[in-house]
Amino acid sequence: MAASAALAVSVSLPALAVDPRANSAAPFAAATPAGAEVLAGSAQHASAGTDVVAPPLTDESYTTGRARTTGWYAQTASTFVNYSGPIQWPFRVGVPISSDFGPRVAPCAGCSTYHKGLDMNPGDRSPIQAIAAGVVREASAVDNGGLGVYAVIDHTVGGELVSSVYAHMAEGSLEFAVGDEVAVGDQVGLVGNTGQSTGPHLHLEILEGGTRPVDPYDWLSERVAP
Repeated sequence: MAASAALAVSVSLPALAVDPRANSAAPFAAATPAGAEVLAGSAQHASAGTDVVAPPLTDESYTTGRARTTGWYAQTASTFVNYSGPIQWPFRVGVPISSDFGPRVAPCAGCSTYHKGLDMNPGDRSPIQAIAAGVVREASAVDNGGLGVYAVIDHTVGGELVSSVYAHMAEGSLEFAVGDEVAVGDQVGLVGNTGQSTGPHLHLEILEGGTRPVDPYDWLSERVAP
């Protein structure tokens, strides 16, 4: 995810009141943080279209097919319902959401006033799962500020490139390296507090075309269904 602009970090303050005026996002542009790995050449991605049959899920907490998933977290909420199809939420059940997509008051010095993702709070070191099958394009297993420990996974959804970003994960928890293939529901890492973060949470981004941020809540709500 190499580009010319400086990294615009999006983090949340758990009690932050979010400005509801969320319209279109500014184009995503980020310089690759020091220590991060990037997949060479053009983007590689695995198909995760809604017409794709979900692969068998082996975790004991899952039921195969498009059945409701189950999981256990320190904090849960009725923010969404997850199903075991080809596209899923990053947590198996609804969890608290502390900062929405769009304009906001910057929660810390150097933080953005336009939040390019969704901040989700199931509790420190909760497992984070991949939203769809794909290939890891960029990742950093160390905390160099900014997004902290993070991964970017490229997917093909409805024939189009879509990327998912998982940021502020706990050090030592990243499960994949650049170029690895990922299946839907695979554990990406654990919720942490690395980078520019005001508390343990997952910062999730959805990038259409691999660069343009869209509201992750709306995007997933439209595609995760029984």
